[in-house]
Order: sequence, then C-alpha cells, then structure tokens
Amino acid sequence: MYLTLKQCSELTDINISTCRYYKDVYLQYFRTQGEGKTTKFEKSSTVEILNVIKASYVRKLDHDQIVELLDKMYGVNVTTDIVTQEPDNNTIATQQEDLVQSIRHVLLEELIKQSHIIIQLQDELEDMRKEFNEGFARLREKDEKDEDGRRRVELRDNEVLQHLSDIKKEQQQRNKPLWKRIFSRT
Repeated sequence: MYLTLKQCSELTDINISTCRYYKDVYLQYFRTQGEGKTTKFEKSSTVEILNVIKASYVRKLDHDQIVELLDKMYGVNVTTDIVTQEPDNNTIATQQEDLVQSIRHVLLEELIKQSHIIIQLQDELEDMRKEFNEGFARLREKDEKDEDGRRRVELRDNEVLQHLSDIKKEQQQRNKPLWKRIFSRT
C-alpha cells in the first residue's frame, strides 16, 4: 500500500516539514511510486524508516551515523524502470538479521544509559540518606543537651523551692509565741 508523505507524517506523528526534510536527505532508503507531487511512499517501510531517523536524531546521531544505520537496516533502495528485481531469500534473511542486530544494539545502548541513570539515582539517594541521618543525629544531640539543661534547671528550681520552704518554716517557727515554740520542741 502506498501513501502520500502527509499520510506517513500523520502515522508517525512527525511534522510534515520534518518528514520532507528526512525524505530529501535520505531519499535513497524510501520505496516510492511516481514522481514529483504525485510521489507516494510504501507504507510499512516508510513509517519504519521515518521512525528510525527520528529516533536517531533524538539519540543525537550525526548524518553519517544515520546513513550507516540505515544502510545496515535497509540498504540503499535502487529502483530501475527497466527491471523490477525481487530480492532472494538470502538477501531478505541477511537484511532481517542486520535489522535485528541494529535493534539489539540500540536497545543495549538504551539499557546501558538507563543503568547509568539508575546508578546515579542510587548514589544520590545514598547521599540523601547520609545527610538525613547526620541531621537527625545532630537534632538528637541538641535535644539531649536541651534535656540535660532542663534537668539542671529543674534541680536548681527544686533546691530553691526547698530552701524557700525551709525559710518559710523557720519564719513560721519564729512567729509563734514563745510558749508554743518551747512546748512544740518537746
């Protein structure tokens, strides 16, 4: 099935102007029918190639790297008006094997990137735990110091209260009439 570039753009969710750019730069990889404004593109391969190119740009590959990848995956599409050649089974098998290898390579690279991100996040988490534990230990020390201070203040207050109580008892004893003071001691 052949589609217009606009239809391919809609299927891939790639802006039409970007699709035109990809088509102009990497035209040799697309299977086309017709010329000029009537050019149509083979649906499955075009959608796949556009997505590979988009992913390559996202991975920040340069033009030569993208061409190398597309060569490995699809080879150059040579169209002839004289004879249409059907690829033999060995060619198809080789292309499929190359495609599988390329996909494995891309997935492995992505897996490595994700592993690095995970390791980085684990390191950050460990640093955060250390900071939290250090902060918690400092708070506990401060709280213990504050508790010691409170105990000292309580002891001092109790001593002062006891002393005041003793003074009050003494004054009460002094304020008693002499006969009560004498008889209360015996």
